[in-house]
Amino acid sequence: MKIVIVGTGSIGRRHIENILRVEPKAEFIFLRQSGRHDSLSEGLGARVVTSVEQAVKFNPDCAIIATPSSLHTDFVLAFIQYGIAMYVEKPVVINQPDIERVYVSIKEFDYRATTLVGCNLRFLNSLRAMKEVLESGRLGQVARGVFQAGQWLPGWRPAQNYQDSYSADPERGGGVIWDLIHEIDSARYLLGDFERVMSMTSLYAPLKIKSDAVANILLGKKNGSPLISIGLDYVARKPVRRYEIYGEKGALIWDLPQQRLLFEDENGMELITDDPEDFNVAKTYEVAIKEFLSAVKSDSDTSQNIQEGLKSAELAVKAKEQV
Repeated sequence: MKIVIVGTGSIGRRHIENILRVEPKAEFIFLRQSGRHDSLSEGLGARVVTSVEQAVKFNPDCAIIATPSSLHTDFVLAFIQYGIAMYVEKPVVINQPDIERVYVSIKEFDYRATTLVGCNLRFLNSLRAMKEVLESGRLGQVARGVFQAGQWLPGWRPAQNYQDSYSADPERGGGVIWDLIHEIDSARYLLGDFERVMSMTSLYAPLKIKSDAVANILLGKKNGSPLISIGLDYVARKPVRRYEIYGEKGALIWDLPQQRLLFEDENGMELITDDPEDFNVAKTYEVAIKEFLSAVKSDSDTSQNIQEGLKSAELAVKAKEQV
């Protein structure tokens, strides 16, 4: 397979490693506007091009877009125009005009190529098990949910000054809502679409960054329950990622750091899984790439196509606009 890589930072390199596990003979085309060669491109024997137009001359099978979020739009639109399958890191785009541009372009060019959006938590076995319990009706009618995620931003990327990262810069797509869009996406994945959005965000002075570091979001449906509360932050010194969903017959509690999925009712607590492999986030990147490349080969859809990614992005945009 010939694969265009747009963005060879940490996440781009992770995708390359996983591609090689699935497709050891993959050929790479690096799209770098600078045209720069380095040890990575030379070690892989990758061609280096400076534009999408140059990249498509090599008849690639697909593209991976792993640039900072603010740079996604032009590449997404170009690959749609050329009918190239693509894996786009989350979020697909970060404002409503660009969301609309992507929808218009998909329709204009009758774009039907394989796509996958990198909200990789959907590939966790434990989260899929949580969805299965919900779909079984075991909780009865769901009333509400609480989705919490947080981590101390200076500890995310120890090799980099966090104040220089895209997370710290709203112009590059930084901010806790975009970085932790997984929680919005997981709420949709588990409980369906939401039409009502309310939110508040704030800076956090000790971090000395320009982007929002704390957010509280409320999602609701036009026809009533469930109501979902999402709390996000760049502050928690001990990483937090915990979902609680409450219904008439019981509750589901998913805790990623604690590696537990529990069902609770009046009779007590039942452990559904605490198998570490069911909570292996690193593995999800490989699973996602494997699904994507397999779908590219068969010219089929994936479990998380670009339309799914755009719906989650739209909710995030609405949350940002509430501030």
